[in-house]
Amino acid sequence: MVTTALDNLQYFHLRLGPGEDLFQNLRLFLDEQGLARAFLLSTIGSLRRVVVNFPKALVDNPEVGNIVLEGPFEINGISGEIWREGREIRVHLHGTVTRAASELYGGGLGDGAVVLKLAEMVIAGVKLEEDGVRRQNAMRQEDKTK
Repeated sequence: MVTTALDNLQYFHLRLGPGEDLFQNLRLFLDEQGLARAFLLSTIGSLRRVVVNFPKALVDNPEVGNIVLEGPFEINGISGEIWREGREIRVHLHGTVTRAASELYGGGLGDGAVVLKLAEMVIAGVKLEEDGVRRQNAMRQEDKTK
């Protein structure tokens, strides 16, 4: 188990309009706000396209497949994490969507989700410098215990 204290969180409301790409905009948001990482706490709205990821086998680190679904879809909820990994910004989301108030799809979501009318999100983020200071302090503590 890994536990990380999240000090000095900043909260944001992000609204995307028709045709906007969910994953691209979350990467852009993290970069523009100068965040080291962010947590997508809540998402409501609608999607025109969604990509659902799934494990192909019941093994450790399975190959991941995906299905591209065309909507319209109502978002029941999407949550996850956005973080920096080297020069890349990674997005890991899970959620559920409904088509025609009867078909429910869910699981890991992949790049390619496009907003139909509106997507509204509540996001908690950690600034770059605060995360860096915390990481340096943690490494100093590890050095002291060796």
